[in-house]
Amino acid sequence: MACTSIICALKLHVFLYALMGGILPALLWLWFWMHEENEHHEPRSLIILTFMIGMAGVFVVFPLQQLTIYVGKFFVPTFTSASFIAVTVWAFWEEIIKYLAARFTAFRHVSFVHPIDAFIYITTASLGFSAMENTILLLGPLLRGDTVNAINAGAMRFMGASLLHFIASGSIALCIGLTFYASKTKKFLALCTGLVIAVVLHSMFNFFIINNDKENTLPVFLSVWVLVILLTISLERVKKIKNF
Repeated sequence: MACTSIICALKLHVFLYALMGGILPALLWLWFWMHEENEHHEPRSLIILTFMIGMAGVFVVFPLQQLTIYVGKFFVPTFTSASFIAVTVWAFWEEIIKYLAARFTAFRHVSFVHPIDAFIYITTASLGFSAMENTILLLGPLLRGDTVNAINAGAMRFMGASLLHFIASGSIALCIGLTFYASKTKKFLALCTGLVIAVVLHSMFNFFIINNDKENTLPVFLSVWVLVILLTISLERVKKIKNF
């Protein structure tokens, strides 16, 4: 009984480390982008709730991704998670769930009144999703006692995958922000456009990371940073949109 308690305590200890490694980097990015883009001081409680709903979205996406593999193998026995179709469908599930996490948490709130608010809440949900995803991925090496690989994986995701989540979801937010005061039809078309862009960017990143050698990851990561700069510049236009 004592042995079982010790093992449980050790596993809890590892889980807490993984949780810190997943959440703290995401919170750092969230703080940075909130400080950079938000001039309207959104309710902190709503930001926290959106972040947490984004985290919970991982547990919706994972079963959907496994279902994708199951259905794919049913029709094509050689179907794998590394195929472009699988990667694209997985990216779609992630982007739609992150968007819905923000939409049903914050979009109907009284504080959702400015075009830039779409960016604030969608990227908050996105970083929450990334935080939980990183936590789960860090658990494996930490449970094996492989701290070095866990640190390396955390650093790589902080500089790459977490920003990819930001860019993909930010593309949706950008399209929503640009049509914030437009008709419902234009808003819907903009949302669809943003979703397509997000899925394309997300699936291309994942496909190249999964199927290329480690030596080829640098160009992919550099592309991510270029896209971050372009998205940041584009958001300046959104912040200037007024309802006349």
